[in-house]
Amino acid sequence: MQPSSYEEVEQLVKQLYLPRTPQQIAQVNEALLTIQRSQDGWRVGDLLLASQDPNVRFFGALTFTIKLNSDWEALDVKSAEDLLQRLITWFVMLVSQSESSLVVKKICSALVAFFLRFPESWQQCVRHVLCSFHAGRAVSVVDEKQYPPTDSLINKLTPYQATSALWFCSTLVEDVGKADSNSIKNHKLYEKIKINVEDAVSLIGRILTTVGSANGELSDIPLAQEAIKCFHSWVYFSHKAFIDSAIDLEKLKTLTPIALRCIAHNALFEETADLFTDALSNYSRFLRREDIEALSRVFSSQWAEERFNRMRSADFDSESMQFGRLLLAFGDANVQDLAQASEARESQHFMRMLHGLLTCQGIAVAEDEICAIAIEFWSTFVEFMIDSLFAEGESRAPWIKSARGHMVQAIEECWAKIRLPPSEVIASWDSDYRAGFKDFRKDVADLLQSSYPVLGLEIFQKLTQLALQSVENEAWVDTEATLFCLIALSDSVSEGTEEDAVLAQLFGSQMFTHLSTWVSKVPGKTRHTSVNLLGHYASFFERHTEYLPAALNFLFHAIKEPLQAPIASKSIHSLSFSCRSSLTAELGTFLLQYQHFLTTSSADSFTKERVIGAIAAIIQALPDEAAKVHSLEQLLSFVDRDLHSCVNLVRAGDREAATIPGITALQCLVSMGKGMQEPDDIPIDLESDRPRTKFWEHEGGFPLQQRIMQMIETLFNTLDYDGEAVEIACSVLRTGFTETTPGPFVFRPDICTAFLLKSDLPTPRLGIMLATACSLISSHSTESSTRIDNEARALFQHTLSLMRRLGTPANDPEIAQNCIDFIGRLIPRYMNIMLDTSVKGYLEEMFLFTIQCLNGQDVLPKRSAASFWTTFIELHDLAKNEQAAVDEIINHVGPLVAEALVFNFGGHAARSELDILCGPLKRMVFRQVRSKAWLERALFNAAFPSPRVDANEKRIFLQKVINLRGLKTTNQVVKDFWISCRGMSSAYAS
Repeated sequence: MQPSSYEEVEQLVKQLYLPRTPQQIAQVNEALLTIQRSQDGWRVGDLLLASQDPNVRFFGALTFTIKLNSDWEALDVKSAEDLLQRLITWFVMLVSQSESSLVVKKICSALVAFFLRFPESWQQCVRHVLCSFHAGRAVSVVDEKQYPPTDSLINKLTPYQATSALWFCSTLVEDVGKADSNSIKNHKLYEKIKINVEDAVSLIGRILTTVGSANGELSDIPLAQEAIKCFHSWVYFSHKAFIDSAIDLEKLKTLTPIALRCIAHNALFEETADLFTDALSNYSRFLRREDIEALSRVFSSQWAEERFNRMRSADFDSESMQFGRLLLAFGDANVQDLAQASEARESQHFMRMLHGLLTCQGIAVAEDEICAIAIEFWSTFVEFMIDSLFAEGESRAPWIKSARGHMVQAIEECWAKIRLPPSEVIASWDSDYRAGFKDFRKDVADLLQSSYPVLGLEIFQKLTQLALQSVENEAWVDTEATLFCLIALSDSVSEGTEEDAVLAQLFGSQMFTHLSTWVSKVPGKTRHTSVNLLGHYASFFERHTEYLPAALNFLFHAIKEPLQAPIASKSIHSLSFSCRSSLTAELGTFLLQYQHFLTTSSADSFTKERVIGAIAAIIQALPDEAAKVHSLEQLLSFVDRDLHSCVNLVRAGDREAATIPGITALQCLVSMGKGMQEPDDIPIDLESDRPRTKFWEHEGGFPLQQRIMQMIETLFNTLDYDGEAVEIACSVLRTGFTETTPGPFVFRPDICTAFLLKSDLPTPRLGIMLATACSLISSHSTESSTRIDNEARALFQHTLSLMRRLGTPANDPEIAQNCIDFIGRLIPRYMNIMLDTSVKGYLEEMFLFTIQCLNGQDVLPKRSAASFWTTFIELHDLAKNEQAAVDEIINHVGPLVAEALVFNFGGHAARSELDILCGPLKRMVFRQVRSKAWLERALFNAAFPSPRVDANEKRIFLQKVINLRGLKTTNQVVKDFWISCRGMSSAYAS
């Protein structure tokens, strides 16, 4: 497709603008790029710019940019000067011919590309462009001084010349700002930009001065818009220049008052508001004190009041939103002054506007678009208050009281906005409106939480009284909004006497009685939020159990409603776990309520699991072990219903339908197991010599435990095709692994082992069963725990059998990982099992399997194998015979481990794997005297994966590793070597 003439090049360019397939367009682009980068690229650019087709001219300008970026180093000083003259010539000519903005802007890009490459040759670039426009041709850089002052040059520009000069100035700072500021060369660019500031300021200022009031001529408006955009670009650049290079472009600040006068001009508002919003939000330091005061006067003007009122009356067009954002940006930038001088007349006026942004007409987000943004200011406001309070300690500044008043008012305004609209309105919303309104409520909740350290009990009391009043007046939408706010404060409210007194007013009132008896009147969302409230204040009910009955009656009433059941069951679960000791007398009532609940349509898997776990927690609090049996048997009879349903459905051939009741039964068992766990806050008597009870292991509780295990096995065998069932069955066992005292779900190790040995390679989620075996061994690996040698031996032999039949780790990386994890768990307490003569024939295969994992591509097995070898190589101070066996194994397998590690360090491993692989390397170097020989042999092995490092670099690497003796710095040495092996850096010999 390579063209042989200019005409063919032009036709190729034109093809880009015709309907083509992506493949054809890619071919054309590739051919044109080859031409642009060729030696004839400079000439082609000139020819294309002379075309009659503006699309071709655009491509001509682009060609110069590409050539400058790719071949600028080939230009000597004279060639560079000639190129600049050609580019300026085209720029002046095209502008004089009223060329399209697209082509002129692309020529500006080419000129800026020249500046980036040759800043020393074109230091006063802005003035040079203005001089050339004045002369009507490209003038020599050395002749600039012969031309009139810059202001005079600007006065004689045509409107399009002035616009084009602004485009050039904007592109100049935008492209320089993109350059890497850490480069010394690019730092010099910033200095060269500083030379041009005065000319740019003259250009922008002269244009804005002519239209700086609402009386400006309409013909000047587009030019003024470009001038403001250009000023915006320079302000943005000045921020970057100040941060990166501490360069302060002070001259720019003289334009701020001129630009500010444009804000009241309707046609210039959008650009001007964007400019000041950005400056206030990101670089408020740019604005001087007098600029801030001038902005403040703008907000106090009749013009601002009119725009504010438009927005308050639900006019949320783009300009109103811009005005709102400008208000908020000004507030954020001046939050300290506003907070500390909120009673001053100017501050009061502005704070009124900020409050007004929270009280615009319309529903939040769906209609009122500004309130979600406005809440960010109040978050900043309260953060400043909190910081000030901490800084001042006990002494409070006089302004705090007034600022607190504004915060209370803002929260009241937010409360009004989070009230739910009618259900038919919500039903009409799309997903974006729903998510936006939900997020707004979350933001209000966050604001409440952050403001509580400042407002404290005052806001809590206000909300509580409002809730009671709303219920009394049957104002259910207000009730829901207030309870939502109280939920938000649940984690912030302290457990003090005053706070409890306020909560006692709420929970001791008739609120929940009314909510239960007036179901037909109360919207579902209000009932939902009230149910949720109880769960969030579980700690209060734990301290004041006298309020529990009314709360639980309400919850058990709510759980019968399908829409309320999920959150009601969650609250019942939370209250029962927190107040279990106080609820033992009500256990019979709970069981009766649950029995009745199972007959309702609300009884799904989630709610059953939550409530049965809650009842189990109460049973756990019973003081007598024997008393627990009867109640647990009742709970198990409820679970049996789902179990029998599952078995019958499988027998009927409906395996898919059987999964639901089967999974439900298993989840209920898991929830019961968690409920029967000892609470974390119960103190452990370390000096107690009370003998370990055998009630659950051999005496009266054992039949119940057998029943539970039989249920697990029945469900496991019935649903052996379902991975989720296998996983949940293992979860039931695991609920007892963390317990230190016997219980109905603390199964004997031999029972757990017998269940785990049922697994085989075809078992779905076999990895979970192996992970459960790991947990079992870990729970018996501490010195204070009982040894389980027989069980460990059986599980070890089972794991070896699985590894052997698996073949290579790549056949199932998850299984391989879990097998190695289990073997690692045996170290060090069960080393006698690992070194037992009965498995001696399997050991070599096992160790080779772990080395295969190290050499493989799969991340998880490799990590497990690296961790295993880190632990194994570290072994010392074992029993004499065990230590001798370990040393023999390491001497035998050590060279293979070293070879696998070196293979990875030579470029085979991913970068993210290097740290974990350094573990066995550091232990090997520190512990094994023969490690240097092993590593050296591996480095000079023919199988070493990288040809990019020579023998000298390998020796340097080896010497560094050996000298470091396992220190953490080894990781960096390995990474540097790996980079060299990958060919990502220069030679390693450093």
